[in-house]
Amino acid sequence: MDAKTHSALDLGWRLVSATLARLGVLAGRGWLPGALWARAFQELRRAEGAARRMLVVLAGGVTVEARPRRVKRVEPTKTAPNGPKRPGFALFDPLPELSFAVAGNVSPGWLTEPVPHSTQGLAARLAALSSLANDPAPAVRRMALWLARAERGRTSPLRPGAPPGVAGSDWLEREADVAWQCDVAAREMLNGAGQSP
Repeated sequence: MDAKTHSALDLGWRLVSATLARLGVLAGRGWLPGALWARAFQELRRAEGAARRMLVVLAGGVTVEARPRRVKRVEPTKTAPNGPKRPGFALFDPLPELSFAVAGNVSPGWLTEPVPHSTQGLAARLAALSSLANDPAPAVRRMALWLARAERGRTSPLRPGAPPGVAGSDWLEREADVAWQCDVAAREMLNGAGQSP
């Protein structure tokens, strides 16, 4: 692994820990105003995207034997010590969200009213990201197994285009952005392994 990739991984883990610290405070609240909720999820998607790309890079250095696929797909879950199961960290980027514009100059009142949003989903995803940051080895192994099977025609775990939660196409912004650095390192690893990014 070269110095640029080591730097991207180091900065990526710092981004993840800073995001966990910053958003952990918000997740403790029951509800958030719409604008703050949207901003929190944008930051979370950015950290999750960087973590996913770091998993791809780390999985590139793990040798595993590709096992045959299971017929039934089981979502990864973690069992809480004294509670119900919670979802694990998702290995794949979500597809970009669709946006719907309001036709003309019509501005319905329900679009302008501040609507509170529950932080339950935010807290669950932060818990999965925290679990990954504390012990990335199981997720790295899952990613390595998936990459070993991917040679049989499956698609990339990364979505095309910009990493989740990152906006802007200026190359100077890309060079300075940690999520972009993690994205470049992951795509270089996938290209070197013969996968389609």
